[in-house]
Amino acid sequence: MEGLDGRFLREFLVVAQEGSIRRAAERLNIAPSAVSRKLAEAERRLGVMLILRSSQGVVLTEAGRLVREHALHLQDEQTFLLDQLGRFREQGGQVVRIALGEGFAADLMQNGLAPLGRAYPAMQFRADLAGTEEIQRRVIEGEADIGIAYDPLTTSATRSLATMRQPLCAVVPVGSDLLGSAPLSLMKVLAGPVAMLDDRHAIRSLVARAASDRGLALRPQVETSSIAALLRYVGAGMGATFLPRFSASIQAARGEVVIADLNEEMLQHVSAHLFVRARRRLSGSVETTAGFLAANMAAFQA
Repeated sequence: MEGLDGRFLREFLVVAQEGSIRRAAERLNIAPSAVSRKLAEAERRLGVMLILRSSQGVVLTEAGRLVREHALHLQDEQTFLLDQLGRFREQGGQVVRIALGEGFAADLMQNGLAPLGRAYPAMQFRADLAGTEEIQRRVIEGEADIGIAYDPLTTSATRSLATMRQPLCAVVPVGSDLLGSAPLSLMKVLAGPVAMLDDRHAIRSLVARAASDRGLALRPQVETSSIAALLRYVGAGMGATFLPRFSASIQAARGEVVIADLNEEMLQHVSAHLFVRARRRLSGSVETTAGFLAANMAAFQA
């Protein structure tokens, strides 16, 4: 179709991902006026608006979202082909891009990528940490091949390849008075000092909803975006936090913290998800990686 050559589609994807012509131009290393002109020319040829411009940036129209889906499909097909051709080269296929929550990082490296790398030494990976919504966005918009998230919102734009119920637990200092009764109540944990993840993480909203249903105040002593910081907070004996069991299992095995079950019903029915973009044909590298991670990461085991 006139106006939809491969170069334009690649540049259009960057505009869609950045939400800004200026930022897209910086990423593409071309002038913003050139990006804007190409968009205007494509809109004129197609006879439809692809983006809505404002002082805050750009938003895709319904037609623009269709073009983005087309561009992503072509990108996926090219990746699939290159991955297949990579089997004939010594360096192997594509770099598999994984977006995940920090709580999965140790599990991914220890139980996922380490043995996978030994089994397939030519494979390459990129792992980026992000909040739950950002992980979903990256997968949907083609910036990541695989997403691994805790309690993400259900959407038709993604397809889960593995899910496993992973209740939210209390992580408390060794020797804590909280350990006198099990399972623990949310009220008892929140009565003492706690550290919490910020609202970019699904865990924060889960605990906030459960606390609100009980009429409990949520006043964390420490708020952070780092799970490593939470575990150090607990390990230092300062107070408790809330994490799924797999996120603190290594520290618990070392005797640095104690993981305790909570008797809060709402916090029992949450799951870890490994997902890809819906309607995408997976390359061999992505399919192999996803299958291996689902079968070996602790987050996806009962």
